[in-house]
Formats: sequence, C-alpha cells, structure tokens
Amino acid sequence: MLSACNAAADELKASRILIDALEIENAALQVRLETERRANALLNELNETRRAETEALRATVAAKNETIAAKDAALAAQDKLIDQLKTKKRSVWSRIGDILLGVGVAAIIK
Repeated sequence: MLSACNAAADELKASRILIDALEIENAALQVRLETERRANALLNELNETRRAETEALRATVAAKNETIAAKDAALAAQDKLIDQLKTKKRSVWSRIGDILLGVGVAAIIK
C-alpha cells in the first residue's frame, strides 16, 4: 500500500509539472495570438492605405490627362487661328486707306 501511495504521489507530482508546462505553453500561445491579431490589424491598415494611395494616384493621372488634353486643344485652336490669319487678306479699300494715312502722316511730319 505504501508503494501505491508513493506511486500516486509521484504521478501527482508529474501531473503538476505537466500542468505547469501546459499553462506556460498556453500563455505563450495567447501572447502569440495577440501578436498575430495586432500584425493582422496593421496589415489591414496598410492595405487600406495602399488602396487609398492607388486611388489618389489614379485621380492624379486622370487630372494630368485632362490638363494635357486641354493644353492640346488650346494649341490646336491657336494653330487654327494662325492659319486663318495667314490666309486672311485685307481688302483693297483697306490697303488704300493705309497708304493715304501714311501719305498724310508724312505730309504732316515734313
């Protein structure tokens, strides 16, 4: 009977050691779980930040493209106006008026 009690006491002692080891392991797993949760939260925040940055870059590119299109349209309008001014001829009466004005100014200056 004494040996049975000693065996039971040894088993109880071993059980307590195993229980302590399991509690330590459980605490370590809890810490790891919390660390993983924080890391996951940070990764989600990073992902959202990158999405917002990507959307902002898309908007910037769209605005740049609109600006380029507006500049191209303005240049095309200027080219068209230049072509119109190159081909526009003044009337004969307008030219005669300029000549007479020049003669009048020359007469006044002399």
